[in-house]
Amino acid sequence: MDRSDFSSHRVLILGGKTHTIGILRSILGIAGVTQIIHVEETLRALELLSMEHFTAVFCDQLADGVDGMSFPTAARRREGMLNPMIPIFALREAARRKDVEQARDTGVTDVLTTPISPKTIMSKLQAALTAPRPFIVANEFFGPDRRARARAPYYGADRRTRVAKKAKIDFTLI
Repeated sequence: MDRSDFSSHRVLILGGKTHTIGILRSILGIAGVTQIIHVEETLRALELLSMEHFTAVFCDQLADGVDGMSFPTAARRREGMLNPMIPIFALREAARRKDVEQARDTGVTDVLTTPISPKTIMSKLQAALTAPRPFIVANEFFGPDRRARARAPYYGADRRTRVAKKAKIDFTLI
């Protein structure tokens, strides 16, 4: 991937001054992103998203919500947002399945867990920019489609219906 691929992108980072945020800034800088804005307050991030165009947002796990909504939900649903379909990546230190599902349900594009690698960050960012998932607009949800993409059909025996046989062990041989 060429450094010039990301030179025109503007990235917003929301979160405190943590080690992970510092690493993320370094990775984005090395990848060629020249315009990186870092804010610590959720309201300031929402204000920037309503006034300026950004390519993507990286949100730390400690970012507080606004008006009873999480940051991704507020960024997608508040009035005046310039791009409610912006890719939003959540940074998590230890992401359990329920954490990933909760982030997904708030409208996060993808969850990145620490330790983060430059390859992972750049591949996920590039995928979100070049081949974004379709957006779902519903009463309870607004964000990237949460379903997995359709898989190619499988032509073969359906082994899921087969009942596993218990192995018989001859204890006389032991």
